[in-house]
Amino acid sequence: MVLLPACSTVSVDKQTSAQTIAAQRSNIVTSNELSSDTSSALLSAGLNKQACMQNFDLCLTRMTDSILNQHYRPALATFAELHYAKARELASSTDCQESLARPPIDPYYANAPLSEDEAKAQQQNISLCLTNYQERLYDAIKSSYAYLFYDSLEHDFQGADQTDSNLQKQNHIPNDTDIQAQDIYNSASNDVITQIYKSTDDAAGLLGEASIDYAPIASNEKGKREQTRIANPPPLKRKLTDQIQVMSLTVNDYRIGVHLPNESSYLQNAYEQSSALADLVSTREIQLSGLNSISKRPGLGVSLVASLDDRYTTTIRQLLSSSFSDDTDEKQASANSSSGDSTPVSRIYPTGHLLLTGMVKPSGDSILEVLSTHELDINLYNPYQTANVKILNNEYPLAANFSAGYGLWLSENQLDSVGYLNLITRQPDARLPKLFMLEPYDPDKRVVIMLHGLASSPATWVNLTNDILNDDKLRDNYQVWQIFYPTNLPILENRYQIQRLINSTYAQTDPQRNHRASNESVIIGHSMGAIIARMMISDDNLVDDLDNINDQGVLSSRETREMRAAIEKSFGENELKARFELNALPQVDTAVFLSAPFRGTDYADRWFTRALRRIVYLPVGLVKTVTDNLATMATQGDLAENPLGALYLQNGASQLSDKSSFIQLTKDIAINDRITYHSIIANNDADITRGLAQMQPDNARIDLSQAIEENTKRDMPGTDDMVDINGTTDDSTEMPSQQFVAAVTVDENTNQALTERLSDGIVPYTSAHLDGAASETVINGGHSIQENPQTILTLRRILHQHINQ
Repeated sequence: MVLLPACSTVSVDKQTSAQTIAAQRSNIVTSNELSSDTSSALLSAGLNKQACMQNFDLCLTRMTDSILNQHYRPALATFAELHYAKARELASSTDCQESLARPPIDPYYANAPLSEDEAKAQQQNISLCLTNYQERLYDAIKSSYAYLFYDSLEHDFQGADQTDSNLQKQNHIPNDTDIQAQDIYNSASNDVITQIYKSTDDAAGLLGEASIDYAPIASNEKGKREQTRIANPPPLKRKLTDQIQVMSLTVNDYRIGVHLPNESSYLQNAYEQSSALADLVSTREIQLSGLNSISKRPGLGVSLVASLDDRYTTTIRQLLSSSFSDDTDEKQASANSSSGDSTPVSRIYPTGHLLLTGMVKPSGDSILEVLSTHELDINLYNPYQTANVKILNNEYPLAANFSAGYGLWLSENQLDSVGYLNLITRQPDARLPKLFMLEPYDPDKRVVIMLHGLASSPATWVNLTNDILNDDKLRDNYQVWQIFYPTNLPILENRYQIQRLINSTYAQTDPQRNHRASNESVIIGHSMGAIIARMMISDDNLVDDLDNINDQGVLSSRETREMRAAIEKSFGENELKARFELNALPQVDTAVFLSAPFRGTDYADRWFTRALRRIVYLPVGLVKTVTDNLATMATQGDLAENPLGALYLQNGASQLSDKSSFIQLTKDIAINDRITYHSIIANNDADITRGLAQMQPDNARIDLSQAIEENTKRDMPGTDDMVDINGTTDDSTEMPSQQFVAAVTVDENTNQALTERLSDGIVPYTSAHLDGAASETVINGGHSIQENPQTILTLRRILHQHINQ
């Protein structure tokens, strides 16, 4: 046996199908190793990977010689991967990395400045490295682009059969090579786009020497033009989805054009240098956590987030610094609150994180032209407006990450903590409500307005908002506006300020009310937010109800009469009317109320809640608005407990008590007849929820949100048998613990004795129920119902129904 000639031996080892798929689909992008197809092509040509990287140009020649069929299309994918592998090697090399190094800071140690000859040699090496790096990226893009979009190569070569030149691209199932080529194309495009932005932003980058020409951008200063980083000029008389060239670069001997959508309202830095893009981040380089899902659209291109440098942010540090300000600061804040800075328009915040999808397109109408071109176009699309791109007369889906901008906004604004601290910290000014648009205003989308509850913030809507973004039909038909308001303000004042803010936003975006966005809007409110939402879709005059309270003799004391006179004097007749006379928002036609304490809750009067209410501060600026004299009366005595005084001198938390004068004043207000409204009510007693399911089995939904132990059985209340979701009985039915029923849609015939026992632990059903609702759904869970998956699913159903009406 030893004397036998040496021969190759093939062995067969078992592996899992997952290992096989991973090995087949991995490539230089996913594993930092060449794909199996490219590795095989190197071996067939007698080439070693390391030797190939060391002598790259010679390696390409040898690879070309080894491909005997010159029209062999998969070779393009092989060359694309080799080019990208070389680009990555160069990017991490010493020469290219030295372009990013800081200058020497100490002439006496290891980082001392180089001699003139050494510095010149180093600069030449850096320049050569950067040039090679860029060329390899461009070649990777051109080769992968040619592979992806040209199905047949024959028509490009001399002597090809001309009858095949007009063959249409055939539809086929993508193979592993297709996926790998798309990975190369997107990754190389990502590197080119992000490096160009870094270089135009004067940051250290790998672009090398480049000549940049900007499109002229109008300046606020007369006779002066500003050069903005990446910004679109005023829109032309063309479609919004058209691409407009805004910048041109010359890198080595390549010309690169940068194009943006023809909509200056999308990129807010169209006119002002001060609001230029502060950052351009690829979603490949960030990981979003804390979202229930990531809303993506698969397709071609690189998903990017462009952040504006003048975007609004709010942090705990900002809030605490203002809460510990001295009296001088309080006086200044009070003055500011009555100045133009407190106008509603100043508190409308367009999104500061804009979504873009970038593609790099080589010029050329044939494959040979594409491979030899030195002209590339970078197209940055608005993925909300552009879902498909046309390449060589074929439509392709455009990639998008719709959660990225929302996720970045949430991560840099500590909204949850700020919402709670807004309630309990002593604020020098009124912290008036703010409106945040979560995407650029779209005139063709309906608006969903979201109002959070007590001690909360827009962060409460994370999962609902993300599910809207993740639903293609909802995303295409709705845009989300979220209100952030201080829940320590008296609720009447909050309603007045929020409605002014919403009216100002509609007036700013569509003064003539011609847009779809100004009609058929939906308002969603949770807890205190639901109370405010109901007041904004009512036309009741609360002054009449106030007089009814007077007639009961409650306000007969001298102190109370003085308080009413002081309030009327402070606000004036018109201002007082604006707060007590309700007018339904004309743009809203649908409302959804979640866990709404319309008739108050005794939870607000329990000993621990009363203790909390004592540390909830009214803003100093608000008290001063009523008059200094009245502020003194309120802080020194108990006048805030009087019915009228409580309307303006009780904080929002106290007004949720079922004994408060605010609840007595508003509990029976009527909703405008043209508005459809829905109630979603929580119940934290699973047995009662199952009782409702037994009465209305067709309207119940099983809870599959968590696994249950086997053989777990529970009896339905009032029956000896087991009941399944369809209402049939079976002694052997296995019941899923207390979470068997997740939600039940109830009707007006529901047993009153049963519903009176319903409560989410804070708000009883009797307080949240409204007669005349288009639907009423009971969700098994606690008061924070907005986070419940069944609530979100119910809201999505309502929105889909709203679209179809």
